[in-house]
Amino acid sequence: MTRNVQYSENYEEKIAKDVIILAGRILLESGAEGSRVEDTMTRIAFTLGYTESNSFVTNTVINFMLHNESYPRIYRIRTRDTNLHRISRTNRVSRQLSEGTLSVEDAYQELQKIYHEQSINHDLFFKFIAAAIISISFLYLQGGYLVDVFTALVAGALGYLVVELLNRNLHTKFIPEFMGALVIGAVAVFGNAIIQGGSISTIIISAVMPIVPGVLITNAIQDLFSGHMLMFTTKSLEALVTAFGIGAGVGTILIIS
Repeated sequence: MTRNVQYSENYEEKIAKDVIILAGRILLESGAEGSRVEDTMTRIAFTLGYTESNSFVTNTVINFMLHNESYPRIYRIRTRDTNLHRISRTNRVSRQLSEGTLSVEDAYQELQKIYHEQSINHDLFFKFIAAAIISISFLYLQGGYLVDVFTALVAGALGYLVVELLNRNLHTKFIPEFMGALVIGAVAVFGNAIIQGGSISTIIISAVMPIVPGVLITNAIQDLFSGHMLMFTTKSLEALVTAFGIGAGVGTILIIS
């Protein structure tokens, strides 16, 4: 006769899972590579006394098991952004746990605070200014003309603003980048027609830089070096399709004009 013994999760295991999963969610949603997320989750579990934990993440799913007899937890990642500040703060919480200067309850409260400080609270005006600075910086690196500075500044800032607004309202991929590239191409063509003597190709290259998935490509390469082939494949494909959307948006305007 076989007796089924139902496993009961105690408070220590529950709070440990809460802390570990929340840390993983923050890192993955903030643009961290998969190897970093898995390593952080494993380190926190080891610090809390669970040496047989297992974690597996992709760019859309977190799967974690505290030990062989515990129930696994799965969380679906629906939104992703690039926020290095949140990654740094989460890593600091992990280090404080390892050093014993922070209790698990305090760590959970701190992670909750970090998680709810979404990047949407960042003022669009500052992102607008940052995108403009990036655009004119790449214009300089590309050897652009002085007469193209204003056009590149406006094109890059407006294109990035369109991408941000569509990402916040549509919650979809590739379409915001396509629409942002359309705006960049239109502003570049219009500005080059008004302020002549410059290079429209240099303007477009400089203006699309704020919306190019550079972090995604970098993370894909990092996951490749870490042996995380699934994350490398999915991120590479996502970056490829995003780049195709940007090229399609600019190309559409150039064909029309």
